[in-house]
Amino acid sequence: MKQAQAIFGICLAAIILPQGMLFAADGLSRRSWVQEAVDAAAATGGGRVVVPPGRHVTGTIMLKSNVELHLEEGAVLVASTNRADYVVLKPRFSEGNLLGIVMADGATNVAVTGKGEILGGGERWMRRKGVRHNTEGERPRGLVFKDCADVRLENFTLRDAACWGCVFHCCDGVTARNVKINSHANWNNDGFDIEAKNVLIENCDVDSGDDAYVLKSNNPGFVVENVIVRNCTGRSTSNVFKLGTASHGTMRNVLFENCRAEAPRRSLRDEEGNDWFADYRAQRWAGATKGNQSLSAIAVECVDGGVVSNVVFRGIRARNTLVPIFVRGGMRRNRANGIPPSDNYVLSDICIADVDARAESFVASSITGVDGCRPKNIVLKNVHVDCKGGGATGAERTRSVPEFPGSYPESRMFRCMLPAYGLYVRHVDGIRLEDTSFTLQDGSTDAREAIVFDDVADAPDSTSYNHITS
Repeated sequence: MKQAQAIFGICLAAIILPQGMLFAADGLSRRSWVQEAVDAAAATGGGRVVVPPGRHVTGTIMLKSNVELHLEEGAVLVASTNRADYVVLKPRFSEGNLLGIVMADGATNVAVTGKGEILGGGERWMRRKGVRHNTEGERPRGLVFKDCADVRLENFTLRDAACWGCVFHCCDGVTARNVKINSHANWNNDGFDIEAKNVLIENCDVDSGDDAYVLKSNNPGFVVENVIVRNCTGRSTSNVFKLGTASHGTMRNVLFENCRAEAPRRSLRDEEGNDWFADYRAQRWAGATKGNQSLSAIAVECVDGGVVSNVVFRGIRARNTLVPIFVRGGMRRNRANGIPPSDNYVLSDICIADVDARAESFVASSITGVDGCRPKNIVLKNVHVDCKGGGATGAERTRSVPEFPGSYPESRMFRCMLPAYGLYVRHVDGIRLEDTSFTLQDGSTDAREAIVFDDVADAPDSTSYNHITS
């Protein structure tokens, strides 16, 4: 961006700022001054629009090519509560409509920078118990980038979005650095939703009520590839580092490196103030105690007829996690939004290495498939999990585990204590374990084996593994 354009953007913002809107409490009745500044900068070829300190109520700010939105320290963009103030995009292949506070559609070279904040006001869009309204397609995300190239995000904080946090839908070239997302104000409070290629996310911190860093594939014609998430911290009441659940197309060449999964600092409360997630976890994950915990630190799911391959998790430290590792090949056949049928169902070449984790549920980590989608070429190397144990009798070792091929994939999906206390592997073609152990926490006992292989081709000697890890 040319220096003259940047100066123009700063001057324009300062000149047209309507002081009367700074502390508006509810919906807007007129066009946002920020949008006017963006449009004016774009009309001259691009530039930098600076938002000064203060609270600025806004609906959608639609970024244009070659425009940077810079939030100065102390600047807060406050989301309007009037749905009419939001631009609504309706991609053919997506999980509902896309609307957000900061958006771009088909733009190139766009950025959101600075040490300011975006405040989503998600609690104002709450989907109340027993009333199905304000679904995912009706609540504004924090930031949405659709069909964009060269997106850059740096340093700002997003708080309490009404739905997902930051969405990249069919984008090419994304960099996010030092971004903080803290959202527990509504359902579906994901952190980063990544359906993009050539992505680098580093030194970010996500504390979210749903998946923290998640790759998705809704558009079967778009390949999600070359994605790196490194030196990041994730906190979630769901999954921290995840591929899926949406897996209609291809996700490949993915690296999660030197990342930490930790306990969320808070969680969603219902209208009576009850901590809903704490109750949910305690009731459904065997052995889970009330308190803030993530469901899984690492989750890889291929259940919608797509291809998930060449995925590496390396240098992951996980604490306050119910089930550290969950890999699932399934066939839920959830082909919505006009997505054509597929019989791909490929989940292969997954490497999980250098993991230090502590499990907080009796439910073991698992790598499982079904006929039609059998994970293959799975490697666990230098993985060490401190397990909760809790299998009181030997009956769990011979229990028949349901298949549930079309069920929603999550670590408690089998609805029973698995035959192993550490790792259960079923319907897998090729797995290798190197310097890997699943041990019991101090004071814990368990009648189950540490690792169980069931219908696994080229499985290592389970007896030797159980001997060295029990």
